[in-house]
Amino acid sequence: MKQQPALPNFVSTTATWGTVVYLALATLATVFYLERMAFLDMAFQCFHILRTGELQIQSGRFGAAGTQVFAWLAQAAGLPLRGVLLSYSLGHVLYYLILFLLITLGLRQWKWGLVLVLVSTLMTTHTFYWLSEMPQGLAFLLLVLAWLQHKGSLDALRWWEYPLLAAALVTAFYFHPMVLYAMVFCSVFFLLDRQSSKGTRALQALALGIFVATVFVKYKVLKLDWYDAMSLERAKAFGELWPNWFDIPSNRDFLRWCLRDYYLIPVLVAANTIFYLRQKNWLKAGLCAAFPLGFVLMVNIPFHQGDNQFYLENLYLPLAVFAALPFVFDVVPALPAPRWQWGALSALVLISLFRIFQTHDPWTARLRWEQELLQQTSQRPARKLLLTEQQAPMDKLVLSWGTPYEFLMLSALGHPDSARCILVDEAPERFDTLLAKPGLFLGEFKNYRFDELPQRYFHLTDTSAYVRY
Repeated sequence: MKQQPALPNFVSTTATWGTVVYLALATLATVFYLERMAFLDMAFQCFHILRTGELQIQSGRFGAAGTQVFAWLAQAAGLPLRGVLLSYSLGHVLYYLILFLLITLGLRQWKWGLVLVLVSTLMTTHTFYWLSEMPQGLAFLLLVLAWLQHKGSLDALRWWEYPLLAAALVTAFYFHPMVLYAMVFCSVFFLLDRQSSKGTRALQALALGIFVATVFVKYKVLKLDWYDAMSLERAKAFGELWPNWFDIPSNRDFLRWCLRDYYLIPVLVAANTIFYLRQKNWLKAGLCAAFPLGFVLMVNIPFHQGDNQFYLENLYLPLAVFAALPFVFDVVPALPAPRWQWGALSALVLISLFRIFQTHDPWTARLRWEQELLQQTSQRPARKLLLTEQQAPMDKLVLSWGTPYEFLMLSALGHPDSARCILVDEAPERFDTLLAKPGLFLGEFKNYRFDELPQRYFHLTDTSAYVRY
């Protein structure tokens, strides 16, 4: 269905409203930049961007360049470490703001702009602090779908736009494989639309076909890397657990998290389903009710024993698309007046922003423990330390593999000469043969000589041996 041209004031209102939301997120990203950057993947990636002066694409997820470029530009401009980390944190908001403005002011698809804002906020809780490629991929997919809406019909595509569309869809998938489910939902949603023309449906079907073909090539033709192979290995749980798919710990965890954090998702899913039932649109009602349930099982069954909330939340994020798309395209326009429409949207976003802010407590507590450890050990003769997980508050630390990079970043914030080597590990004895190496930075996956590190950020001068804390 091709969207009718929006009134200029409605487009500008949407652009202004969404920009304000992203500025609020940018404020939070500034205040809590260390909580976001001095943790696992971001600390690891930033360390290697600074070490190599290059982008760090992992598991073929080359779309991550869209946010890594901010840290890369900051180090290329010679900004100090604090400036690089702050740029990287803000870049994860500016990326979405840029896509939002392209959708609203460029393509004039104000409904897709509203969907993007809701996808950025509705479910985002711990994933505001643990950053991944999934939300980046969802946002990029929405830009592609907004462009398809702008074109309106398969007949409107020019010859050179076919490879452009294919490249865009391949890129969306390569942000994160589970973007596939968002694509399937959106395509089916518009294929079921009663007002869609034949050309619009053909365009949606073509896009879905390209996406499915990309999935087939990745998983059946190309060689998988270890991470994707591990994900496929988990899929065996579907057969092993049948018929006990519902009585598993991960489902109970998800229900608990819905009551505490993700409450807006079931509320909107229910509202969308009821709306379509009242419209006697049985197919869309079934899609809105059944697809989210099936998707939750797709996530929970492979992780049936449960996992850290921030990681599983990252996998659940397409639920925000399933909730936001029908709400914005069909439910909101049915509200009686613009003030009700904007009131409903603003209430959802304000609740979400407050929840994101409130969630900072455990992330700040983790950061403070690391900062306090650095302070407490700053005057010790031996300053290169190796800790066991039993010596760390793992309820705060959660995972230890990122600690070498986290402590290195935090210690070097004041000055490159203050950089320190501290490592927390579940099996520290594996480093015993390396403890006496005076000029070696020990990392979880690889060790580096001091002279291999960028001196303007990490000027490591401590040539004493590592000691057990």
